[in-house]
Amino acid sequence: MRSTPDQSDLSHFRYAVYLIPPYEVARRVIEVHSMLRKQFGFTAAAKFQVHATLKGFFKCSGCSADPLIKSLDPVFKNQDVLPVHFNGYHIDEVGVGLDISRMGDGPNQELTRLRSRVVDAVLPFVAPDCDFAERDLGSPFKAHITLAFRDISPDIRESVLAYLRPAPLPREPFVADTFHLLEFCSQDWEGSWDRTLTWRLLHSWRLERDRGN
Repeated sequence: MRSTPDQSDLSHFRYAVYLIPPYEVARRVIEVHSMLRKQFGFTAAAKFQVHATLKGFFKCSGCSADPLIKSLDPVFKNQDVLPVHFNGYHIDEVGVGLDISRMGDGPNQELTRLRSRVVDAVLPFVAPDCDFAERDLGSPFKAHITLAFRDISPDIRESVLAYLRPAPLPREPFVADTFHLLEFCSQDWEGSWDRTLTWRLLHSWRLERDRGN
């Protein structure tokens, strides 16, 4: 039987800040997750909320949720809703997703600026030995909604993309107005962390569409 991690042992926990797309976008992505699990055996992506990462996994330096929420509150209190567009696939060494990093011919500057403010808000709480810091902050920010990752090997990627051609993927722009702070738990952050991954929602921010009018 799998043991339950000691809630007082902070080494088991990581945190993240996510952009949560609207219901219809999430519904279509969940359908893809379900089909990829059934047809290819992929399970990792479906263990998460449907989301776009603003700040990926970070190990917190002896803190609880309250100071993180307090630091993030002004970020979202002063943030207007922002438009998000789909721009084909985002493909990297670990997975396949839907690219939402661009607006027309250039980057989505509003989304990039929000990411920077979120990182600035949580950075004082990130532990010096955080195992995901370089992976998350050492690469250019490319916002995307994951379809498959970790358990999709490069040699099967083209077959997966071909399979997805008729899929009813979300393509219409949407307005981003919901953001979540989550706590993740795993027994093996240095290895196959996705196999024992669980999560819980710590806080949700919903932006006011008519703020300032």
